[in-house]
Amino acid sequence: MNNSEHNFDVAIIGAGPAGSSLAYFLGKAGFKVILVDKDKFPRNKVCAGGLPIKVSNILPFDISSIIEREIYEVTLTYKLKKNYKRVCPKPLLYMVNRERFDDFLVQQAIKAGVDFFEERKVDALSIEGNTWSVKMADKAITASILVGADGATGFVAKRLSLKPSNHFHIGLQYEVPIHLFKNAKCLERGIVIDWGSLKDSYGWIFPKKEIASIGVQGPIKNGKQLRIYLDDFLRYHGISPENQILEGHLIPHRTNNTAISARRALLIGDAAGLVDYWTGEGIFYAIKSSQIAARQIIGFFKKEISLDEYEKAINEEIMPEIKTSYQFSKIFNNLSLLAFKIIREYDYSWDIFCRIMRGDRTFFDMKKRFRPDILLSKILIKSRRSHLEKK
Repeated sequence: MNNSEHNFDVAIIGAGPAGSSLAYFLGKAGFKVILVDKDKFPRNKVCAGGLPIKVSNILPFDISSIIEREIYEVTLTYKLKKNYKRVCPKPLLYMVNRERFDDFLVQQAIKAGVDFFEERKVDALSIEGNTWSVKMADKAITASILVGADGATGFVAKRLSLKPSNHFHIGLQYEVPIHLFKNAKCLERGIVIDWGSLKDSYGWIFPKKEIASIGVQGPIKNGKQLRIYLDDFLRYHGISPENQILEGHLIPHRTNNTAISARRALLIGDAAGLVDYWTGEGIFYAIKSSQIAARQIIGFFKKEISLDEYEKAINEEIMPEIKTSYQFSKIFNNLSLLAFKIIREYDYSWDIFCRIMRGDRTFFDMKKRFRPDILLSKILIKSRRSHLEKK
């Protein structure tokens, strides 16, 4: 497959779930691929570790060996009180350690024949004719196609002058031994979610084998309030925030059809802002976008389609769900107490909640039934009127 003037067919920068999955798909298809990451693997990755069930449905290999817990229960609280527990007969989420999960995906790519360069920081990118040059401190390679899979603030997007994300949230978390939680029993098969404590934010506890991630997420502008919320959340569960190690990560969101490709180059996963606005979950979209990218790249090399078709495919196959999640999130922020009560009191609402978490039903399915765009516009009009009346 390799053109003689290039070292590689495809150079992928970033070995998270998006980059390593794309490398695997292309390696399996017979392409010469290089996967580059600035870190040494296995490497620590700040993440709650919740893996949607639907991820296992789109990966072509078994991931059961790295699943640390299956989640069937959700304990819901509203403003750190009024807690109750709901149970689903099928798993809602898998829990993974991101250090092990990411390394596992990298190893699958290597088995597929991909060249993996770890501890290699990319210093410069340039294109001449149909050739991308990737320069590192000790090496330079060339490739026909360049892929940015290097996260929310990736170097590739900056080099391409692309700004795919138009919203940013931040996630803050502590990693705490499970036995320290006063409600540790509910973490054996369950997670905890808190709503309503801070606008456009939520808190979570996600347990792995022995450690649980307890965290909050919300708009980056609310960073100080989020830290206070996190510490209050920790105290509510019987643990002092003193001497805890705070971790944080940026969560990018592409809610408009902003550019995610350029000349013989494209962005996938977090680098393209493909993260669920409401939940902050990005692993599914990382792998889904890598599938789409692989399909487009293979078609490009076979001279069947233009690489420009990648962006169109993302906008058709992923963005409707992300945009709808954004709309539902805005509605939920105004009706969170009502939503809390409805899920608590009505089995049908809980069933929908479970189906969405599992991936059996999408936000876009819900949109077609309930038209959240109309509901959101009514809420905004009512909010503006209330604001003017207060003046």
